[in-house]
Amino acid sequence: MAGVLGLYAYFLKQATDKPVFRRFTGTGAALAFLLNYAWELSHCTLYQGVGYDLPHVAFLALAALADAIMVGLLYFGFALVYRNGLWARHLSAERIFWLMAAGGTGATLSEVAHLAAGNWAYTAQMPIIPGIGVGLTPVLQFMVLPAVIYSLSARFTAPSAVPTSRTS
Repeated sequence: MAGVLGLYAYFLKQATDKPVFRRFTGTGAALAFLLNYAWELSHCTLYQGVGYDLPHVAFLALAALADAIMVGLLYFGFALVYRNGLWARHLSAERIFWLMAAGGTGATLSEVAHLAAGNWAYTAQMPIIPGIGVGLTPVLQFMVLPAVIYSLSARFTAPSAVPTSRTS
């Protein structure tokens, strides 16, 4: 979390249009939590011992918060590479490819580590990626959602999407 906040402050300071940067990153953070929470809820039964009771639903909200932080780290990591705090407002096919590759690789490494540590286990219904032994849905989550989140953030904060005050 400290890393995301530090990078946010760094890029905010550099932003030529601070209100646009704040709107874009704020929208992205909200979408990251909401979409990851929906994803966590939709695939939680693919993990052993997880269901829709209150303690698990609350735990999934915490997992979605951690996912949102990872989406932020991924975003600001690429912002450092592109030297642009609003790089995702113009997603190209090449940028989406690298975003999906980084997200999928990070999710795969995380799943390997958590499975090895015994933090969780899959049910028989979890589709497994052959040769790697990790679940398909958590890897897809970080291959798909970051690009969706950044695209929606750009769309929702585009000049035509932001209400302006009109005086007559």
